Parts: sequence; structure tokens; C-alpha cells
Amino acid sequence: MVNPAPLYTPEVLTQPAEYGVLKLLEGTWVNYNPTNNKTGWGLHTTCMPSPGSNPATIPGKFHFLCEDYTEELTFDLVKGGIRNRGGANEQFCGAVKYNQSIQDLTGKSLHEENGMYLWLNELYTHPADNESIMTDIGFPELSSGDGSDGPVFIPPYSVSRSGTIPHGSTISLLGKDFSEEGKPQFPYGDAAWDFNHLAISPSMGGAGTTPGHPINLDEPAPEWVHDQGLPDRDPSGNTTYTQRILAHPLYPYSVRPDLRLRDAIQDQDITSYKLITMSTQKTGGPQGGILNTPFVQRHTPVTEMSLRIWIETVMENGEEILQLQYEQIQIFEFQFGTDGGTTRWPHIQVNTLRKKI
Repeated sequence: MVNPAPLYTPEVLTQPAEYGVLKLLEGTWVNYNPTNNKTGWGLHTTCMPSPGSNPATIPGKFHFLCEDYTEELTFDLVKGGIRNRGGANEQFCGAVKYNQSIQDLTGKSLHEENGMYLWLNELYTHPADNESIMTDIGFPELSSGDGSDGPVFIPPYSVSRSGTIPHGSTISLLGKDFSEEGKPQFPYGDAAWDFNHLAISPSMGGAGTTPGHPINLDEPAPEWVHDQGLPDRDPSGNTTYTQRILAHPLYPYSVRPDLRLRDAIQDQDITSYKLITMSTQKTGGPQGGILNTPFVQRHTPVTEMSLRIWIETVMENGEEILQLQYEQIQIFEFQFGTDGGTTRWPHIQVNTLRKKI
């Protein structure tokens, strides 16, 4: 049997909001890169429809963009719990507003976004009483005390994020938080060839790899990547299709961006971290979602989004410093491949940030 949540009383309205792990985000986060190291900048990979193509008749011709960037990410706590009334169950959300501003290394604006994170774990039981029954005409169905022993709402997620992206998408993600000791772990070698984190999807041809023959992203790119005659000899081949992604000057991060997060913390002393994982789609249960404007839905619909945030405790010169890393993946679905199937195009952003002093 699930125990009921704490009993709601009017005093709850006077209590400060609970923000859970989101309280650690409060403040403004920026890139900290005093040595101008390449791992100290943010990075994005984006596939876009090629000029002259269209979603109806031209197979998936695409333009690939991969850039370093700087960022300012601000979180502001909303005072007081946000009350959601559900009858016998009540929820008080801890709301945290965010604003994200991203520029390339020349200062040109690349992205602006705002929205809100919610802490969802503060719940109360609110049974009927004589006053509520009289005020809301609850008789004869309700009696004083009804709802005190359930049904009990068990929140399937501890955090949510809603946001507005000015390209024309509105997002809603749900997720959970975890606490871990030590340093976040990222793969090396062949294990890093994981399509869940690559800028190349299987529907893009997978760069010609097979489960038994991945590309080792900790070694130089295969020879065919730099074969300038490949597009003439095999214009529709899987390797030709994704050659430009592996040949990019920012390789291997152009292929798997979160390896930059791995390399940024390689020599750091990280004692512990909080991990927040969120997505718009789950295998079952409550779902998040994405709404696109008509133009975006027609040409480059965003169909799925996931996010990982690490809030790390770094030891430097005997002091504890908070550091934020994230990997955000959006999936575009536009045009079709030579086999007629819908092509999924990962759009990935990663960055390592520290609080602005």
C-alpha cells in the first residue's frame, strides 16, 4: 500500500517553495575558458534541407553546419509554490524560469530561448471537510474525510521543462534526477559509436557502419572520409552521404558532440554530480511533446527531444566549484532517403558552463 502524501493545511500556503535539484541552477552560467581550449566552448551540429530541395519530390539533400559557440544561461527562482489542485491530491511546483542566449565566437547571435523548469515532487493529501462539502455542494456523494486514504497520486517524474524556441517549436519535456559519486562516465573507442548520441542516424545511412564494424572516434577518421573523388564514384552511397560530417574540422565532436564534454572534464577532480535526464517521448506512461508552427511542421518538423544535465562539484585549489554540462538532442524529420523512408536528422548541442562571478 502506498502511504498518502502529507496532509494539506492552510499553513502550506505560507511555506517557501521546494525546488529540489533545480535550486542548484539558480544564477547565470557562462563559458569558462581562460586558456581558449577547444573543449571549453559549446558546440552544435545541425542538418538542414539543402537549397532547392523540397519535402515532396527531392530525396534528402542536406546542408550540414557545425560550430563552436558561447552561451549565457540564466535561471531565476519563482517565489512561492505553484499550486495545482487535483481534488484529494494537491501539487505545489517549484518553478524556475530560464533564459538562454547563444552566440558564435564572433558574437553573432545563433539562438535565443526562454521557458521554465518545474520541480514536481511536492505533493499533499487534501481530504474533504465539512466546509468544503457545504461550499462546493459535495453532498450526498462526499463525506468529511473522503480522500484522506487515497487514491494516491505517485508522480512518475520529478522535473519538467517547457520552452519556446523562436524557430517555431514549443517543447515539453519530463524527466528525473539522480545523485552520483565521482565523475560522469563517457565512452571511449568503438563504444563511442552509439547512434543515440551521434550527429548521424541509421536512417542517414549510418556512415556505412555495421554493429560489428563501428568507427573508432578516438582515432583519425577512416581514409574514405578524405577521398574527394567519393561523391563522383558513389553519389548515393552511405559513406558519401555522411562524409562531410566526419571530414569536418571539428571531428570527432562533429560526429559525437558529447565527447567534448568528456574531454573537458578529463583532467578535473569531480567528486560528485547531479544528473537530470529528460525527454519528450517515453516508452509508456505520461508523455511530453512538441508543437511546431505550420512552416516548421511542413519542412523540418521537430519530432523528439532529449536532454541530459550534469551539475558537477569540481575541486580546484582546495575549493568546491559548481559546473554545469549538458547534451541536448532534437530530432528533425524531413524529406526521404533513396529507399523512400523518412530520414531522422539529429540536431545536437553541448556545453560546459560555470556560474558567472
